[in-house]
Amino acid sequence: MRLVVAAAGILALLLFAQQAAAQTFSFQSESSYVDETKIMHVLGEVRNDSGSAMGEVIVTASFYDKDGALLAEYRNAPRLRVINPGESAPFDMRYIDPPTVGRVANYTLAAEGQPADEKPVGIKILSSQSRLDVLGVYFINVDARNDGPQAATNPAVVATLYDKNGNVVAIGEAVAESGGRVTDMSPGQDAGFSIVVADRLQTYKAVRYSLVADSDQYLSDVMTYKAAGLGSSAQTSNGTSGCLIATAAFGSELAPQVQQLRDFRDGLALNTMAGSSFMQVFNAWYYSFSPAVADYERGAPWLKSTVQVAIYPLLGILDLSTGVYGLLGFSDEVAIVGAGLTASSLIGLVYFAPVSAALIATRKGRQVGHTKYILIAAWAASLAAIAVGEMATNTETLMFGTALLVLSAISTVVLAVARAVRF
Repeated sequence: MRLVVAAAGILALLLFAQQAAAQTFSFQSESSYVDETKIMHVLGEVRNDSGSAMGEVIVTASFYDKDGALLAEYRNAPRLRVINPGESAPFDMRYIDPPTVGRVANYTLAAEGQPADEKPVGIKILSSQSRLDVLGVYFINVDARNDGPQAATNPAVVATLYDKNGNVVAIGEAVAESGGRVTDMSPGQDAGFSIVVADRLQTYKAVRYSLVADSDQYLSDVMTYKAAGLGSSAQTSNGTSGCLIATAAFGSELAPQVQQLRDFRDGLALNTMAGSSFMQVFNAWYYSFSPAVADYERGAPWLKSTVQVAIYPLLGILDLSTGVYGLLGFSDEVAIVGAGLTASSLIGLVYFAPVSAALIATRKGRQVGHTKYILIAAWAASLAAIAVGEMATNTETLMFGTALLVLSAISTVVLAVARAVRF
């Protein structure tokens, strides 16, 4: 009887310990996506809910099909070596069987770790500069300093990118380098970190990012910054991505007209795949000349006034396009295409039609008729490319399709006005 009681007690203790371990960690800010190689990513943050630091933490992701059958389990460590009490660490779990990724219906997450010494804050992040290039690659340059009394060995900085809902959409990491070699940080020493986040299906969703430095001895405080827009840069938490010509015209990035332009871009276009893909094409064109124009504009009052007058109709167009986006809110991707068509058509009517229509109207009717068939083909190709790009999550196809759709809409309006003038 005593043996039975003892065995029951041991079993109860084991069950209690297992339950306590399960309650040590929780998960937050989760998101998932399938990348271009058909690898499924589950991203988020694992939080240490215990009263002591935890090391050797391992996250386990279990993937199930629609019938609840287990497809696979994968284990991986979060990006911090030790998670202090009440703190979190980002993780990226991957389902690495492309042929069966379409069968994944849901997943569960669990974590376990070992008690460890709490890691003190001994590294300070001094500054951050970030840039999202026109191909969707996010670059973050970080300067940090070791304020601790010991050398910080194996230092690294982890960047976590978040969307507008606060969910993790991408993670990047870089070690300290000097002269092409990984380097430690002596007490009082600064070091640079160059983080590259190449998950271009995700980076366009980022509205903010956090940085935390980690080493064998120290952590840093978590610093949060505003994310840069496509084709532009952000510096520290107050950095913004500018509309260069409009900013030069109205004298400040805080001008309400500039804010309205930025809100349409950052609040609508960059929150969708189709919109982000078009912005990559647009920014490659726009930023090829806008810095020089803006520099000249600042010293030319006549050009400032001209640009201001030209921008006001655009603001009205974007208001109407935002309304169309709201009406089609059942799908963000459909909504941005509808808003883009509205904006493109009205831009064609206001800015291109008056001059272009006069030129086209002087041509023979047969030539205009041939143009009509070219436009029909362009419309068909653009819509097909957008549909294929959305289904395949292919950025290049979406870039082609959205750019062609905008050109088709503008050209169609110009042609229609030309025909109306002629007849």
